Amino acid sequence: MFPLRKRYAFFIVAYVLTLNGLYGEVQNGYESRIEEIKESLNSLNSILARDSGLSLFEKASIRNKINRLVEYIVYYELTRELLDQFKTIAPELYHEIDTITDRAGHGVSVFVTFVPETEMQPGASGTTNVGHIAGNKNVYLSQYGPRSVSVKIAYVKKSMFLLAHEFGHVKYQVPNLASYTDFYARRYQNGTFRSSYIGHHSDDPSGQKAMEYESRFREQYAHYMKASHARLKNPLTLLQGIRKSHGNSEDTQTSGVMAPG
Repeated sequence: MFPLRKRYAFFIVAYVLTLNGLYGEVQNGYESRIEEIKESLNSLNSILARDSGLSLFEKASIRNKINRLVEYIVYYELTRELLDQFKTIAPELYHEIDTITDRAGHGVSVFVTFVPETEMQPGASGTTNVGHIAGNKNVYLSQYGPRSVSVKIAYVKKSMFLLAHEFGHVKYQVPNLASYTDFYARRYQNGTFRSSYIGHHSDDPSGQKAMEYESRFREQYAHYMKASHARLKNPLTLLQGIRKSHGNSEDTQTSGVMAPG
């Protein structure tokens, strides 16, 4: 038998693993790489500061890499700010997605990234991936791994409403993934449709839930404005402020951002 202390530690670990299986959460899609990105940025800045023997080409190459790393940090901070903003305005909606579970009762994490419009599919300002692990249509899969969903939103003036809309897709798709995967294949994959149409056919239950969530968010936003006399921070202005704080003034539509994952 285990000594008492070891048995206690074993049960604590088992309990934590059980909780991790039961609960997912809304996460910043840039979070997993942010420390790595910051370390790389510090290293490159140190090279520029101490090595005066670099050629002009080498310096330009390093500065280009630095700009890309800074852009990653900028979008990480933008995503964090907008998720906090959403949670403040519509805590109930946020909580529903933050605690969402699949059909088997396992937690599913929802990874959100805000990106330039140029990184979105033509005609789409918000997307939610539809995917499952091999052999089990009930277990969600995205580039972040099993039991994860990837939500991508263009940073535009209406970003918060787009996020609410995509959260509606998540709300329906996660617990109904197997049946929705079959519906999706029948309805969309055998034809040619514009991006904005996919997921929004009149008989698409995911699209209906998305419209419901967007409507609920608009109501809560109106209540929030009335109660606090505050308005949403324009994502465009917010991004400019974050970029300025990092000394990076690149045009967001041409600079791009390093993909997470």
